[in-house]
Amino acid sequence: MSRDQLVLLVFGGGAMALIAAAVLLLLGGVDDQEVARRVAGLRQGATVSRRKPSRLLPMLLGMVQGIGLVMRDRMLSPKDAEALAKSLAAAGLEPAKAAPIFVGAKIASLFIVPLVVYSGTFLMHYPNGKQVLYTVFSLLFAMMLPTWTVALIRRPYQKALRGGIPDALDLLVVCAQAGLGLESAVERVAQEMKQSNRPVGVEFSLLTHEMRVFPDRKVALANLAERTGQPALKRLAGTLAQTLKYGTPLSQGLRTLAAEMRNERMIQFEERAGKLPALLVVPMIVFILPCLFIVLMGQPVSQLLGALGNLTH
Repeated sequence: MSRDQLVLLVFGGGAMALIAAAVLLLLGGVDDQEVARRVAGLRQGATVSRRKPSRLLPMLLGMVQGIGLVMRDRMLSPKDAEALAKSLAAAGLEPAKAAPIFVGAKIASLFIVPLVVYSGTFLMHYPNGKQVLYTVFSLLFAMMLPTWTVALIRRPYQKALRGGIPDALDLLVVCAQAGLGLESAVERVAQEMKQSNRPVGVEFSLLTHEMRVFPDRKVALANLAERTGQPALKRLAGTLAQTLKYGTPLSQGLRTLAAEMRNERMIQFEERAGKLPALLVVPMIVFILPCLFIVLMGQPVSQLLGALGNLTH
């Protein structure tokens, strides 16, 4: 194994370790959900197995969060802090808890990644120029590592939201036709969707709590649209706000909105299907046509070459 391969191995190992640590830190609220699940199980009379708690992750989480709390106001302007909160909320994370962890993880990665890379280059007796070069590149990588981690978390969360919104609207229509009020219907949908699509269930649960807390329901609906950033939920918030303002039938508006969203999804699928022939041209030329040429023309070409060889002799 060459020196360059060893450096890349050390750098990749350190990067993967930091990515795993960042994911665990940003998802530190899973322990709280586990406690809530156990409490619910005890209330239902179920037997809950005890697991010995690990102290390493909470201690590491507390250290990183403490660094983030101290440095957040110094590093981020109010505008940047608001943008970070929106980005974390769009990933399904609670900004009040995740923002200090994000800032602390970014500061920690700025020290840990270059230190790991420099130690690897030093132990392998690299020249000073290569040591500085690899360390600078690792510093640039460390600056973007927490941002990439949040993006990796946000992408599947947003995809699950887009896929579950039409089903949630259908459930809202059923609840509205059954005579439930808006708050009761949203709460029921949140309970049902948590089993099949957890992101949608979580967002509707937050909407239920905010509708009960805020004196104006429109504020809760606006927060839902701003928090998720999904155009479908923005339209849903607008439809519900219009229903509350003008007293239009809830089921009729939701049914129309659900039909429009399903038509939009079908149009998107048709657009993707229409792009397939153009996307398949390059794989067909590179992989399929050479195989067909070998199968169809291989034997005649070999016979022709054999015949030409016999003529020359």
